[in-house]
Order: sequence, then structure tokens, then C-alpha cells
Amino acid sequence: MNRNPIIGRSSRLSMLRLHHSGAQPVKVLLIGDGAHLLAAVDDATLAERAADRMWLSTRRGVDLDVLTDLAPVLRAVQGVFRTWRLWRYDVVLVALGDGLDSAHRPRTLSRVGDLLEEVIEDAADATEVVVIGPPVVSPDHSRHVAAPEDRLRTAVGRLGSARVRFRTVDDASDPLQRSRAWATALGEEVADSVLRLQHADPATTSFARRDQADEEGARQAALDSLGIVGSMPDPKLDDLVELARTAFGTESAEINFIDHDRQWKMAAVGAARGENPRAHSFCASTIQRAEPTVISDAWLDPVLRNSPLVQGAHPIRFYVAHPIESADGYRIGSLCVYDPEPRDVRGLDLAVLRDLALLAQAEITGADQRVQSG
Repeated sequence: MNRNPIIGRSSRLSMLRLHHSGAQPVKVLLIGDGAHLLAAVDDATLAERAADRMWLSTRRGVDLDVLTDLAPVLRAVQGVFRTWRLWRYDVVLVALGDGLDSAHRPRTLSRVGDLLEEVIEDAADATEVVVIGPPVVSPDHSRHVAAPEDRLRTAVGRLGSARVRFRTVDDASDPLQRSRAWATALGEEVADSVLRLQHADPATTSFARRDQADEEGARQAALDSLGIVGSMPDPKLDDLVELARTAFGTESAEINFIDHDRQWKMAAVGAARGENPRAHSFCASTIQRAEPTVISDAWLDPVLRNSPLVQGAHPIRFYVAHPIESADGYRIGSLCVYDPEPRDVRGLDLAVLRDLALLAQAEITGADQRVQSG
């Protein structure tokens, strides 16, 4: 298991991005209070433990976005997710944790209902929404009341949606036990959702939406907001492309961005840094879909075989690439490895390529940070 999830920070909302290695990554949004999700207990936060449990429960890669602005989101809930594109996520988790006692008050409960309504409206048809909270002691202290079921079901009842599930996590007096209990619950809910997704109509899933090309104007704006095109070489990215070339035994590796009508090479080994016309770019095709691009022999590809990059003196024939995203999920570029000779792609470890692309992504979006998880 990868004990060091990669963390990146969004510039638009207070959000962390955590990743675990593996194929077919499940994409999860966890919305909650930072004091609850990000407080370290025994050298690991609840969010990190939850990413671990999701990985263990699904045996798939994990892309976990942790949105820690729940309180301000609830204060200004209308339209808060308008540009966030919640349809990207397979599962959305709303954690009403220790720091949200006010969430049991009628007015805030109504806002939670509004929040869920917005989430469901923007999420993919097969995306499940799970509300998780601690039990609440009844006024006479005679019993525990399951907060999500008893207090929130009425708030979200108007949605009439079977896509909202509720779960209660029993509190423990020991902080470590409590953190582990929450992480286990979050991991189990994600695993249950993944099982249901396997039986859903593929056209209704978040993956079907993610695998479509991004709207070009918004994609370009996401790249422009980073201010990286034309910047000086970054030694960390140079090290990453060298590592990618070594890992896959290729002559060349690059980190590229598609900027208007050109491909700009931010880091390259086995090739010159600079730019190519977008019309000739392999990476321009890579950013059109969510999955990695694998080309065993470009001479056999009906689209690429006429490219000058394939027919030139130093042709590209074998090519493998993984998209690089902005913090809000626009595919702005790729990490690729390539060779002048074709290859058998059976047994190719695409999880390694994803890990390297995510490291580049974290560096590019401003927070190449690794933390020890529990």
C-alpha cells in the first residue's frame, strides 16, 4: 500500500487532493469541517486514514478531494458548486463531524438539505451521496439519536432521491479510535458505492462524463490561471521525466501542456524543450479523455500515422501518456513516454505512469507535499 498519499491544494476552494496508487481510480469528494477532517491524531489526519480505507476497501486507485469549507458553503449554499462540476465524482461524502454541532439546528439542517439538493442536481445520475454523522444524545439523555437518519431525512425528503444514503458513526472517547471509526465508515461507504456503480447503466456514470472532452474555453482558462506556460525549467519536473523514462525504458519522456494552438514542453528528456503545433501533438489527443493513452505502434494508427512526428527522421511509434489536471479537474496537459520503435504493451504498468503524472500535477498546481498516513 502507498503509505504516502500525494496532497495538492486547490486555489479556488480550501481543498486537499489525496491519491493512492492503483488502476481504475475511484474519484471521491469528501465535504466536511477542516477541524474534523484535517486534525492530526497520531501523525495522521482523518482524511488520510479515509483515503487508506478507501484503497483497502476497493483495491482500486483513489483520487480523494477533501473540501473543508463546509461552514461557509452552508452559509452561501446557492450556486456554490456551479463551477465545480460535481459530475466528476463517483461518490460524494458529506461528513457532519465533531466541529459541526450547529448542523443539528433546524436552520443549518435546512441548509444541509439545500447543499444536498445542489449536489444531486450537478452530480452524474449514478453518483451516490452519503451523509455521515455522529449520534446525538436526546435532550433527556435517555438514548442516542442517529443524527443523519432522524434529523436530516426530513431536510432532504423533498429531494425524493434514493441516491442519498445516511450513516451514523458511534463516537469513541479515544481520539485515535474515533478517527479510525470514521475512516472505516467512509471507506466502507465508498466500497458499497463502487459495487453499485458496477451494475449501473454505463452512460449514467461519472466516468462517462469525465471521459468526454473538456469545454475548450474553460480548459484553457484553467491552464492560464496557473501561469506556468513559458516559465523557467523546474528541476523537480526534470527529475520526474527522467524517472519516467527510466521506469519505462524509453528514449524520451515529456511533460506537456496544450496551450491554444500549440503544445508546450515544460520538461523533456531525450527531446528538446520548446513547442510543437497542436495539430501534430499526440498529447492533444491524450487530453480528450480521462483514461491513459496507449499506442503500441503509431504507424498502425489511422489518425496519427500521417503526423510529421511519426513520419519524420526520428519517429514516434510507441507512446504512452497520462493526463495532468488542474485542481478543478480540467485536463491541461500530460506526462508521456515514447520510443522510435513499436512495443508490445501487454503487462505495461499504467499505475506507475499515473503515480508519476500525479506527482507532476501536485508540483504544477502548487503543493508537491507528501505526508505520512496512519
